[in-house]
Amino acid sequence: MYSFTAYTQDIFINADFVSSYMWRGMKCGNAAVQPTLGITMGGFTLSAWGSTEFRNENNEIDLTLEYQFKRLTLNVTNYFEQSEEEPFDYFNYAAHSSGHTFEAGAGYTISEKFPLTASWYTVFAGNDYREDGKRAWSSYCELSYPFSVKDVNMSVEAGFTPWESMYSDKFNVVNIGLSATKEIKITSNFSLPIFGKLIANPYEEQLYFVVGITL
Repeated sequence: MYSFTAYTQDIFINADFVSSYMWRGMKCGNAAVQPTLGITMGGFTLSAWGSTEFRNENNEIDLTLEYQFKRLTLNVTNYFEQSEEEPFDYFNYAAHSSGHTFEAGAGYTISEKFPLTASWYTVFAGNDYREDGKRAWSSYCELSYPFSVKDVNMSVEAGFTPWESMYSDKFNVVNIGLSATKEIKITSNFSLPIFGKLIANPYEEQLYFVVGITL
C-alpha cells in the first residue's frame, strides 16, 4: 500500500489481484483486480473500492464512509454492481431497478489482548427485495479473530445471516474462513504481501480457496 500525508490528512492507494472475488462466503466473480483509494482525517476514512474481472464485463464500485473511535467502528457503504447481463446506469437510484444498495455496519473489538471482533451489517436502502416484493433488510453478522504464527498473519472468521435475505432463504451460517498473509521479500527495500484464504459456505455446501497479492 502506498500513502502520503497532506497536512492532517493521509491519502492511500493499493490494489489486490485475486484468483476469485469472494465476499462473505459468496463467490461474486472470477479473477479480478481490486483497487482501493482513500483518505483519512481524524477518526474518519472515506474510500472507494472497485473490482473488475479480467475476463468478463463484471464491475463493482463501492464508496464507504467509516468512523473509528477506540475499538468501535461505524460505517456506511454504497455498493454498485453491474454485469454484462445487467448493465445498470450508475445514476439510477430507483429502488427496484437500481444497481445500488446502501448498507450500515458496526464492529467492536473486545481488547488488544483479546482482539475478537463482532460485526453487524444491514442493507437499509436500494435494490434489496425478497420475491414477495417486501424489503429484505439483508443482514450479515460476523465474528473474527486475528493471530500470528511465526511471521504469518492469520485470521479466522465465522458469519451468519439472521433471516431470509440475499445471503440465504432463512437463518444460516454462510461463511467460515481461515486466511493467511505473508510478506515475501523481493529486495532489501521492497516486500510483496501474498495471501490465501480457505472459505466454506455451509448453506451453499461449497468450499473455496483464493490466493492473491497486494501492491
